[in-house]
Amino acid sequence: MALDKIRIDEAYRKIAPHWNRIETEFELANRRFLELFAADHDVIGRVLRAHLIVERFMDGYLTNHYAISDISSIRLSYIQKALLLPAGSPAVFIRPGIMRLNSVRNKFGHSISYIISESDMREIYQILEIVRRNKHYTFPVDAIEDFARVTCAFLSVLPRDLTKIVQDAFSHVHAPETPNELS
Repeated sequence: MALDKIRIDEAYRKIAPHWNRIETEFELANRRFLELFAADHDVIGRVLRAHLIVERFMDGYLTNHYAISDISSIRLSYIQKALLLPAGSPAVFIRPGIMRLNSVRNKFGHSISYIISESDMREIYQILEIVRRNKHYTFPVDAIEDFARVTCAFLSVLPRDLTKIVQDAFSHVHAPETPNELS
């Protein structure tokens, strides 16, 4: 469909008397865009990457544990997948951190310039203090990436005999069941 030049010219004539104000508003909007676009996207990208990788490993773990042929067809949310991690398995130990990672990712979804706080990291740091003793992180995003590595190790699908040994070892470990219990 070709542009209707006559109607475009007519529209332009109607806005012409207001053109200076329109240009001023466009310039303000462009400045706001450039400020947001200049935000440090490295942290956002690293958090998103960690979140996506953890979710992929959760998919593999749940597929194996529940013998699901196509987990994506169920269309579970990230939190629903975390809640499906079975009690008495090593996965339950990392569930609070998995849910906290989702919370951090969601905060970036609402504020492009969000800064990760210490309270955002509570469960992730608690898990890392156990599995990465004496390791210190300069930046929260470094801890998030290390937590993702740990999580993927915990969610790796092992041969059945090793799975049984690990499950027996973690059978007494319990963690919060819902995101509300994390607060």
